[in-house]
Amino acid sequence: MAVPSPQSPAPLSGQKFHIPNLWPAFAGWKHGVNPLHGRVKLAVDARLEGLFEDPRVVEKVKAVDIGLFAAGVLVDVPYDILETMAFYSIWLVLWDDYIDGEDADAGGGNGGETTDLAAEYCRRSVAFVKHSLQLDERKVSDEGLGGQQAVVPEAPTKVCESFADVGRRFVEVCDLAARREMFGHLKEYMEGCVVEHRWKSSGKIPNVEEYYAFRLKVTSVDVMLDLCRVTNGFVFPKEILDSEEVAIMHLTINKLFIAVNDIFSLKKELKVGEFGNLIPIKMRALNMDLATTLESVVQDMHNLVQDFDRSASTIRKQLMLGEQHGLAEQFDRVVGAYQSIPTSTLGFSIQSPRYGMLKDKLEDGYENAPPLPHEKAEDGKSFQNKQTGVLSKTYEKFPTPLDNSRRGGFDVHVYHYQDNAAQTEYARALWQRIRHEFPELRIYTFWDKPLGPHPIAMFEVNLLSPAQFGAFIPWLAIWRGPLSVLVHPNTTTADGGVDENGVKFDGESELRDHTQRAIWMGERVPLDVGRIWGAKVKAQTQTQT
Repeated sequence: MAVPSPQSPAPLSGQKFHIPNLWPAFAGWKHGVNPLHGRVKLAVDARLEGLFEDPRVVEKVKAVDIGLFAAGVLVDVPYDILETMAFYSIWLVLWDDYIDGEDADAGGGNGGETTDLAAEYCRRSVAFVKHSLQLDERKVSDEGLGGQQAVVPEAPTKVCESFADVGRRFVEVCDLAARREMFGHLKEYMEGCVVEHRWKSSGKIPNVEEYYAFRLKVTSVDVMLDLCRVTNGFVFPKEILDSEEVAIMHLTINKLFIAVNDIFSLKKELKVGEFGNLIPIKMRALNMDLATTLESVVQDMHNLVQDFDRSASTIRKQLMLGEQHGLAEQFDRVVGAYQSIPTSTLGFSIQSPRYGMLKDKLEDGYENAPPLPHEKAEDGKSFQNKQTGVLSKTYEKFPTPLDNSRRGGFDVHVYHYQDNAAQTEYARALWQRIRHEFPELRIYTFWDKPLGPHPIAMFEVNLLSPAQFGAFIPWLAIWRGPLSVLVHPNTTTADGGVDENGVKFDGESELRDHTQRAIWMGERVPLDVGRIWGAKVKAQTQTQT
């Protein structure tokens, strides 16, 4: 490996870091969330419970919602394939974190391996993954000859050991050639993570070319595409696979993945003193301030998307001119698989607490209040509270920043599957019943198709006061029947944009209202968060570095 050249980080102290709306760069690209996300999240949580003994670690990693990333990559696959991608993603995310020691504070990592230890961890992991894919030399050479089985390598960690199940699933659907190609990509990924760790440990900053030289090997794009390819049975002529257009498509997706990841991880990396990130590296190379550099990176993303679209269009035209309609249809699915990787990364980065986008601080105003009593009430279970004789103001008015204007403090979305006759009938009857029972509530169109960020049909009710909320929500909890319900707040911000009704908002608040602050009755319906942010944001999210 080349020795990093000594460099100092670009001056970042005191500069404002604006996380812009990146969705316009991906206009027209495939994105969404597999409706089976809720089910796969339960499976992911169960697996995580088996990987860590400390319950604090389990809860921390569960909160990341790795299943959400998998559900964004594979938007329209059946559950068994989605679960495989989710378990695969667990391994990808946590294997790399172990090298960096990112889970050490919670008891799962190593606190930052030395270079030698990281290399040994990689070597043992490579051997275990190879065995799990049934690619041991002895196993392959003796296959079908009744030869001796290879000795099982020992996995260095429980996380690494979890690949045994993933490998078994791959063996069931992949032939030997496909498994060998997959292993090659996995080996490159693991060894690339060690190289990246060496750069971070050196305390030095690579230039742009040096950064891409190792970073392109650790995006995990190849290993995700491997799963998409084998599960969909993609087979293309060699002249297409070796074409310049496919090479461009592959490179652009990798660079888009890096750009999205580095924009959202910059704040975290600056906090811990790491500068192995595209943004400060380009700042130094371009001699620009942070805001201008970020604008340059976003423009690069737009250009990369155009390069990808142009290359994909060229191949598709060639297939259509050759009347290879079956291959053209299959190629469209490949394009969708490529596109879903950076768009799912964007959606995941916005929603997952891994990047700290959606955080709240409790400001209660009671910091100087007398200590609370320890005595129990008459029931012997609940606690006594000092009575003041004054009710909270929130009985009469929604608390700030909830919207007390005509927009209303809460929206209620009642969902039904439009192709399910029984659900549709029940939903329409409920819509009518609400209009009779609560004529004072504002209720909207009964939709029979998806609308905006809502992936299935729904109708909406607005709640304009705590009294309406207190009356309607308990009633709906009983009478919603088989239907899922989203109850989300409408919050206002002093420095946000203004919508067509003159209501102030910003992109982060709008997104948070539909995700972190949302209340669900019944099964959660995955929302297309790209439409939430992309359709309404007129102001950028600001965070102070």
